[in-house]
Amino acid sequence: MITSEDFGQLPDGATVKKYVLTNSNGFEIHLLSFGLHIQKLIYPDGTDIVLGYDSLEEYISDTYYLGGVVGRNANRLSNASVIINGEEVKLSENESPKQLHGGFQGFNKKNWDGIIENNVLRLTYTSKDGEEGYPGNLKVTNTFELTDDNRLLIGYEAESDKDTVVNLTRHDYFNLSGFAVPDIKSHEVQINANFYTKNDITSVPTGEILSTKGGVLDFREKRNIANQLNTFAGELPMGYDHNYVINKPKDTLAFAASASYGQKSLEIETTQPGVQLYTAAYVENLKGKAGKTYGPYAGLCLETQHFPDATKNDHFDSTILKRNTTYKHQLIYKFVC
Repeated sequence: MITSEDFGQLPDGATVKKYVLTNSNGFEIHLLSFGLHIQKLIYPDGTDIVLGYDSLEEYISDTYYLGGVVGRNANRLSNASVIINGEEVKLSENESPKQLHGGFQGFNKKNWDGIIENNVLRLTYTSKDGEEGYPGNLKVTNTFELTDDNRLLIGYEAESDKDTVVNLTRHDYFNLSGFAVPDIKSHEVQINANFYTKNDITSVPTGEILSTKGGVLDFREKRNIANQLNTFAGELPMGYDHNYVINKPKDTLAFAASASYGQKSLEIETTQPGVQLYTAAYVENLKGKAGKTYGPYAGLCLETQHFPDATKNDHFDSTILKRNTTYKHQLIYKFVC
């Protein structure tokens, strides 16, 4: 079942809706039309496993992408640019000298139009030609369905009237304890990846694809985050913020990653080639829901995506969307308790 209610009003007078998706087992997803933020993700025992805010004003001022959609392009782009048809296209530069997560006002700062069709929530947004520097009028559709086998099915589609770049993801911060413990270092993570894309000192890929085997980035089997960081003490002073190469054929839907704490776990499937593990080391003294204060490692993100800066690395899967063709990908969150 899907219901809706008003969540607040934007400065321009537009109403922000909150959609509540429920299933027969007692799971709830609270999703905002503003930035498609998952404000709450509640297990049947009442545990809310995502970080978030109580008010619309906090989402408007948020700089951590806390639970929102990311677009047009996830992750970092060197020189705040992309290469399209052999030409460099300059974009907005919101993390100088790079662009991060689509620019100053990415898709997480837009109010999407929503309709409920049976048990599916369909939300759309049209990004105008030149927005944040990207060419083409891009119409994006995002669908959400919560099934009775405890899966959240998320679908993405986009079409443009010019050749452009599209790489969409979600930026949900999970803490499966419901913040009973204030960090996720005691969580176990598994990532279906034998390789990762190496970053330079600016967190942009060098183009090298390296093995995860035996190192601090090795989550091929379930591993405790704290144990990994302690075993390889000093190697990752700011924790994890790395893109993994998922073990699967191109464009197929397959297991990407999981996180677990106690009896609860989250399993993620995607058609995307990569998944970014981020352990929120940059979050500091952030007022969150229900009077909680979030600090470093308060949550973890598993952002399914194309590889960062793909237009400058020909051996990465392309993020170019040709005019009048359709971008599609699927994401599934499976909840276990």
